[in-house]
Amino acid sequence: MNIDKKWFLEKANDFLRNNEANRMTGVDGSLFWEPDILLGFVSGDDPIFEKYKEVVGPKHLTPAEAYSKYCIKNGISATTDNLSVVAYILPMNSLTKKENLEYSKEWPSEKWAHTRFYGDRCNKALQDHLLEELEKEGINGLAPMSPKGVKKSDYPSNNYLFKVYNYEYSSWSHRHMCFAAGLGSFGLSDGFISEKGKAMRCGSIIVDYKLPSDAANRPPDTEPYNKYCLECGECIKRCPVGAISFKEGHDKVKCREMVTSTIPYINQNYHIPIYSCGLCQVGVPCSNGIPIKK
Repeated sequence: MNIDKKWFLEKANDFLRNNEANRMTGVDGSLFWEPDILLGFVSGDDPIFEKYKEVVGPKHLTPAEAYSKYCIKNGISATTDNLSVVAYILPMNSLTKKENLEYSKEWPSEKWAHTRFYGDRCNKALQDHLLEELEKEGINGLAPMSPKGVKKSDYPSNNYLFKVYNYEYSSWSHRHMCFAAGLGSFGLSDGFISEKGKAMRCGSIIVDYKLPSDAANRPPDTEPYNKYCLECGECIKRCPVGAISFKEGHDKVKCREMVTSTIPYINQNYHIPIYSCGLCQVGVPCSNGIPIKK
């Protein structure tokens, strides 16, 4: 069996087409994520993962660190010589994006909230599915953000990208894995812009298998995190609490306060225990793809 990009795409898209986890059963049965994912690879020893200890935070794990912790925890004897990261983008249902744009300038729509809650469960189920399929081929792997993986850190991030203080950051960032695998770059709002647009969800797994790296597709060091952002300011207009600005970028503390305030509204109107927003991801040039620079 040749484990390559075609193999992963077929396994992932088939799951999204046929598994009930990708159905919005609580609303109308439509799909959370379109079965047309964007996928890339990056070597587990790529130097960018050490750089992430500065860009994201000192407790952000490298693939080798995450996999070693997992192996020790589960009594698995393994090396980290052949590790690869498989990163992917889940494109959001176009009807969900349309509803969230038209519904309100203050609150998330029903489909968007359900996607934030149950769609995220689908994302985790997809990671488990890929690992199960790999296991059938005798290949070990890890979904770092699964219950069996690594947990979030409460260390503050103080880097130039996020500009957030006293705010927890993840010990494994799916978006940064997608960046490492050459799938896109960040924008003014910290949203990740790829060929599938900013309205999406990222995922990643670590596999003990050498895969050809797509690192050559990453933006050059002269414009590492903003290559595709037009800095048009449309996301600034869309944010109901002014958490995005040209001067300061994305204020994640103010953003967190906003999304937290949606919990009572979503619970009362949609009957699910989740926070959500996504208003800056719709009605903007980067919502559905990479915007064209004039």
